[in-house]
Amino acid sequence: MKSQFQTLSFLSNYAPKTSLDAEFINSFLVQRFQITPKTPVFAPNSDTNLIDVQSFVSWFESGLNALKIARFKNETVLLGVCTLETCEIIGTLLEDGTLNTEVHTVSKEEITDATEEDIQKFYDALFENNLQPDPNKLRLVPKYIPNPGDRVIFYNYSLEVQGVGVVRHIDSEHDVMFYCYFTYPTPDHPKQIGYSLAETPGYDVRTMVFENIDQDNISTTLGNSTSCFRRLGKELEKVGKVWKNKTLRIEPLEVKVPIGETYFYITDKMEVRQEKEKGTPTSHFRYLSGNYFTTHKAAMTMLNRFNEMLRDYLASDKWPELDDKDND
Repeated sequence: MKSQFQTLSFLSNYAPKTSLDAEFINSFLVQRFQITPKTPVFAPNSDTNLIDVQSFVSWFESGLNALKIARFKNETVLLGVCTLETCEIIGTLLEDGTLNTEVHTVSKEEITDATEEDIQKFYDALFENNLQPDPNKLRLVPKYIPNPGDRVIFYNYSLEVQGVGVVRHIDSEHDVMFYCYFTYPTPDHPKQIGYSLAETPGYDVRTMVFENIDQDNISTTLGNSTSCFRRLGKELEKVGKVWKNKTLRIEPLEVKVPIGETYFYITDKMEVRQEKEKGTPTSHFRYLSGNYFTTHKAAMTMLNRFNEMLRDYLASDKWPELDDKDND
C-alpha cells in the first residue's frame, strides 16, 4: 500500500486513459486520502503516458514508489520518479560510505527490496554526508539540522508522518525533543499534539526530514510556512493553550487578569504580594518573567516549590555548582 505522497508522485507521470478511469481513480483517492477536488492528481499534459484503473491498482498494491530505499544489483539506492516500467535512482551508497547523487534511470525489474540493515545503513550514510531528500524535486539536497528554538515542519520519507513543532533539544542519539508539536492526521497515523515543553514523540533527525519555518510565508513541503505554524496554534487553542515564541513557553490562553483586578507575585524577599492590574510595564515584566499569578494559592504553591529547590541546592554536595541534568 502507498501513502498519499507516493501515490500522487506516481500519478503525476500519467494522464487517465478514459474519463471512467479518471473517475474511478479520483474516487479512490478521495476515499483513501480525503483529498480535495482541487488537488492536482494527473499530469497536466494530455499527451502524457496513459494509465487505466487496473494498472493503477496493480501499482498501488506492489509497485515501486518515490523515496523508497531499495537494492539495485549489489548497491543500496534511493528511488526518485517511478513509473510502471522504470525508476530513477537519485542516490547510491558506495563502499566507502559516501553517496553518489548522480541520477540515472533503470528498469523496474532491476530493483529489489532492501533489508532493514540496508535501510539503516543508508540512513546513516545520508546523515554522515549531510544530505536529505527533497520530496518536491525528488533529489538529494543539503540536510537541515534544527537548532534549539527553531520552528520546524517534519516528515518521514513516505510522508505518512507529517508534523509541525518547536525544537527544544536534540540528544546524542539524534532524537528530537520538542517544546510543543502537532502531527497531521493521515490514513495510518491519527493526529497527535504535545505541549509539555519536553515532548519526545520518537522522531529523530537521522531518519526524518526537517524544514525550518521561522520565516513567514515561505513554501515548504507541507505548504505555506505561516499556515503550518498557524495550524499548530489552532490545535493548541483547542486545549486552552498558546505558544509564546519570545519566552519559549506554553501558556493558558488568558494569563493576565483584567485591569482593575488583583494579581499576585513573589518578591525578592520570597514573599507573596498582591497588586492591582494597571496595565503598566511593571506588571507586564512580571508576566514575562513568569512571576504573575491570578490566585494567592497559585503564588504560594510556586513559592513553596522555589523554596524546596533552593533548600535542595544549598544541601547539595555539588554546591555551588549544578549537574548538567539540573539545567535541563
